[in-house]
Amino acid sequence: MVFRFTIHGEQVTISIRPGALSVMFGTHEVLTYDRGGRLWVLTRDGRTYRRGLNGHLLEKYHAGDGLIRRRVSDAEAAELIDSAAARMASLRDALAKEAATRVAANGDGALEELVTLVERASHFDAAAHVADRKIFEQVYDPVGILPPDQYMAVVVQATEGCSFNTCTFCDFYRGRRFRIKSSDEFRVHTRAVRAFLGDSILLRRSIFLGEANALAAPTRRLEAFMQIAREEIGDLPIHAFLDGFTGSKKTASEYARLGMLGLKRVSIGMESGHDPLLAFVEKPSSAADIVATVTELKQAGIAVSVIVLVGLGGDRFAAGHVADTVALLNRLPLGPGDIVYFSTLSERANAPYAAQIRAAGIRPLNDAELRAQRQAIVERLNFGSPGPQIATYDIHEFIY
Repeated sequence: MVFRFTIHGEQVTISIRPGALSVMFGTHEVLTYDRGGRLWVLTRDGRTYRRGLNGHLLEKYHAGDGLIRRRVSDAEAAELIDSAAARMASLRDALAKEAATRVAANGDGALEELVTLVERASHFDAAAHVADRKIFEQVYDPVGILPPDQYMAVVVQATEGCSFNTCTFCDFYRGRRFRIKSSDEFRVHTRAVRAFLGDSILLRRSIFLGEANALAAPTRRLEAFMQIAREEIGDLPIHAFLDGFTGSKKTASEYARLGMLGLKRVSIGMESGHDPLLAFVEKPSSAADIVATVTELKQAGIAVSVIVLVGLGGDRFAAGHVADTVALLNRLPLGPGDIVYFSTLSERANAPYAAQIRAAGIRPLNDAELRAQRQAIVERLNFGSPGPQIATYDIHEFIY
């Protein structure tokens, strides 16, 4: 549904979608809010700011031949959000008189809905943003990372932390103990998530069962979690992370039971098919584990995404990483609905990997070598047609 107005000499185009309200002021500024009135995306003068439910803002813009991304400071975020709220308040006031006239004359329910959504958005100023962020922190433990196809999921945390938490390249869950919640505790959490989201849930497309390796929980417990998630959040497809070592311990029949409760796709941090490299970075899985896990999931009718870390192991492991990753991917029964993600290794500040490779005399790959490594893997894949989707997993894009 699209509305067009001229307000104070400026062309304003407003679009109402099932999950969001977008307002274009002239040709240089677009504000998008979810149905709960939370700012989601602000685009202004070639720069895009995306707000996560956690209250963080990510700025993106092109400079030269590159794409710049940065986390916006709290002070700058407050200024941006206040300016957006002022814009929406001005729009609200300009629409009020016309809306009252048109609704009274012919019962224009669409315009009445528009006014309601603009009114909600106009109240989302810096103070509301900070208060919303505090509630998020009460409802959630930190949301470390999600697969790119799940950035718009409703995250519900059935577990906390990572079940092994040994990978030297990862710091998302360091210092956090792995714990599986009780069913009662999980229901309290999902209800808190639902209350926090309110109408903002209409923008969300799926349920993500967190955290890092939630499917490590016993199958009976997972069945209860999924039933609760569907009861409290809604009839949405369910996604989750899984590691190959833990995943290989469940059978196709167990996965099929989870599939009947809504499990749609499982994301697996494969990282590499080169077992010596996996051992070097202390990841407790092997190429054989990945084959077993993916085979069981596919036999159960569940889609998978597998994640390859480009650049892992630097120059010392490069040849083995490419050859064995190609061999492993070509062994996997991947097809339509599956995804192969390529994620360029990002050295994390609190992870031991950087010190580990320096001590081992390993040189990180440069940008040209990283691009070449991905290309060397992709061009040797021989999936059937149609095969899985090949996609980029850029962790710098993540914000929840």
